[in-house]
Amino acid sequence: MNDKLDNALRHALTPGDEADIRLNQKILNQAEEKRKMAERKNWRLTAAIAAGLVLCISSVTVYAAWKYLPASDVAANVQGRNLAEAFAGEQAFVINEVQSYGDYRVTLLSIISGRMLSEYPHYHNGEIAADRTYVVIAIENGNGVPMPDTSDESYGNLEFFASPLIGDFNPAFYNIAGMSGNYTDMTEEGILYRLLECSNVEIFADHDLYLCVSEGMFYDSEAYCYDELTGKISRNENYEGMNALFELPMDIAKADPQKAAEYMAELGFESDILREKLDAELGEAFEVKVTEENKMGAEAAEYALQFVGNPYVWGEDSLTEGTDSSGFTKSVYAHFDISLPHSSSGQRTSGMKVETIENAEPGDLVFYETPAHVAIYIGDGLIVHAMPEMGICISEADFDEIAEIRRVV
Repeated sequence: MNDKLDNALRHALTPGDEADIRLNQKILNQAEEKRKMAERKNWRLTAAIAAGLVLCISSVTVYAAWKYLPASDVAANVQGRNLAEAFAGEQAFVINEVQSYGDYRVTLLSIISGRMLSEYPHYHNGEIAADRTYVVIAIENGNGVPMPDTSDESYGNLEFFASPLIGDFNPAFYNIAGMSGNYTDMTEEGILYRLLECSNVEIFADHDLYLCVSEGMFYDSEAYCYDELTGKISRNENYEGMNALFELPMDIAKADPQKAAEYMAELGFESDILREKLDAELGEAFEVKVTEENKMGAEAAEYALQFVGNPYVWGEDSLTEGTDSSGFTKSVYAHFDISLPHSSSGQRTSGMKVETIENAEPGDLVFYETPAHVAIYIGDGLIVHAMPEMGICISEADFDEIAEIRRVV
């Protein structure tokens, strides 16, 4: 209660307010809070009676719907009216899915994405981050012991990490910590509610999207599994603690591949990229070496070089109008009647493995991770590839840590 009152006063008052105005506002806030609590108790009692009549045939979704506060109530308490109204509107996805692992039970209540949904916008690098995703979850002890109030000292001993995760991107790097994220907790009737927010993940609606909830302050790579080939994220079934993982519903029509690619390129933390090695030039004496054993690979490398300077476009595969990294390799080899999937993870299953870059030959595919990326080796330690912000370019192969090399011809 005191925590909510303090939050409300912080939002309501300005530095110029006089003492009597603050006192009046405090009295009004207390009265309003008592009214809300009475309404909630009456609503829950009615809902509990109704739910009891159908409990034998109801799902966990129905159970969650009457047990927990609506996401709009949580938003009203920790953010304000605008976000509360957004959660109560048709734009929000009401989920109410319950998962129990370790010592806790977690419920994903609702998610909403959009521009300027809250009257208290998030600032990033001094500018308003207008396009955001908001999620409300509930966490409770599996043994029924009430969770501590956020004003209690014991609350400081609780550590939960909750974050949206994006399929095809290593969650160890791509999570709420780097996506302009933050959260606010509140506790009512022994249940901890968290409103978390981050950059709008709707632009990735054509990917698998998840929400992870685990113990600790940071992403736990042992709690979840990331399949580098498929880009899928899953729970580690052998993990003994809490590692809930929900699939997030998204409107695929909201996907924006170009914006998604630009966003990922701007993050800049995906790996130890050596920027000075990204932009390389071919010397006058350079030539793709051709051998009898690798004639087609060399031809593919030579063919790829003629498109240097053309643009990068995420999700596309045009060598002239725009392509991403896997679209580039796909289209180059399609010219030689070799079919490759339009994904770097899929291409990593093609051909045979080459052990080191010293053993690589022109035309070999060179793969990188975080994010998934693929290039064509052209010889002398150089690659040609489609790179965000740079387009199709020539780089030194060790601009980033090489994950794998495959020979497809």
